[in-house]
Amino acid sequence: VESAGEATALRPGDLAVATHLVAIPDAVFPARDWSAPRPWRLPNYSPAQATALLAEAPGVAAALQCDAGGCSALAPPEAIEAIPRAARSRIYAELARFDGNPQADDTFFRPEALGPFSTVPGIPDAVRPLMDALTWSRDGVPAFTDIAVACSRLGGRDECREFMRAMLSRPSASVSVRLDQPGAIERAAEGFVDGERAAVRARLTEARASGQREFPLDALMPPWARGRLETFPAAGEEWTNCFWSVLRFDDRAEGIVGNGEGLDAALARSFVPVTTGARFGDALVLRDDLGRALHAVTWLLGGYVFEKNGFGRMQAWRVVPVGESRSEYPTASRVEVWRARGRE
Repeated sequence: VESAGEATALRPGDLAVATHLVAIPDAVFPARDWSAPRPWRLPNYSPAQATALLAEAPGVAAALQCDAGGCSALAPPEAIEAIPRAARSRIYAELARFDGNPQADDTFFRPEALGPFSTVPGIPDAVRPLMDALTWSRDGVPAFTDIAVACSRLGGRDECREFMRAMLSRPSASVSVRLDQPGAIERAAEGFVDGERAAVRARLTEARASGQREFPLDALMPPWARGRLETFPAAGEEWTNCFWSVLRFDDRAEGIVGNGEGLDAALARSFVPVTTGARFGDALVLRDDLGRALHAVTWLLGGYVFEKNGFGRMQAWRVVPVGESRSEYPTASRVEVWRARGRE
C-alpha cells in the first residue's frame, strides 16, 4: 500500500493527529444478551467424531449431547478457558464451518500489527489477560470468539454490554495540517491534483493569516464525505460498503455497489488508473492474487485514508492510517490507484 502513496510526501511534523474511538450509538447497537453462552454445534457428527475433535478439550467433550442430527455442547466457561491455544485454533476452525456457532457468527479479528486483544481501547482490565489467553488463529489472523466467557468475569449484563460496545467501536483519526510548519502548506497542496492545488493552497494560506495554527483534513473533503465522517449508516442503509463509499466520496456512485464486480464496472466507466502516486480523493483498491477487489479506500494525505470497512450499520465512516486498513486484509497482494475522470 505504501508504494501507492503520494508522490510528494508530507514531512514528519507536518500533520497533527489525534486518535479516538467512535462509539456505537444505542440505535445501532445490537439488542441481545451478550452474556448468554451459546452452544457449539457439529451437524451430522457422530459421537465418536465429536469426541475425537474435542479430545484436547475434555471439559467440553463431557458436555456433548448427540442425536441423529449431530452433536452439540454447551460448555462451562472454565472448560473453554482450559483449551490449549493450538487445540483451540484447530477446534474453532472446524466449528467456524457451521452457521450458528459463535466461531462463525461472533468472531473478532485483530491483525498482529495492531497488538493483542488486551490492547483494545476501552475494554475492562479484568478481561485483558483472558482475551489474550482465548485468542485463536484463523487463517493466520488472531481471532477472539468467547464473548460469553469474557462476560462471565464481569459484573453483569450492563458491564458485558459496555465491554461489547468497546469491542465493536473502532478508532478514527482527526488529522490536521500544521500551518505553522515551514513549507507545510505547499507540501500539503502538492498532495492534490493540479486543478485543485491553487484553491487548496489559498485556503490554507488564508487560514494561517487569520491566526489558525492547524487546518483539519476533513474540511478539505467533499460535502458528502465530510458529513458522513464518524457517523453510522441510517436504517435502510445496511447495504453501504467500502466500494460504494469510494465512489460516493465525490458523488460518483451510481446506485448500490454490492461487490467487487460492481466496483470494477464503475471504475471502468468513470475512473482512470494512476501510476504516478495517489492524490487527495483517489480510490485505492486492494486486490488478491486472482485480481479480486477485497477492499477500497479513499486516499487523503500523509498516509491517511477515508473508509467504511464492510457492510452493515455497525461500521462507521472513518479516517485511518493506510497501513492499518491494509493489515485487515492479509490476502491482499497488490494495490491499484484510480482517479475520477475529469480530475486528471
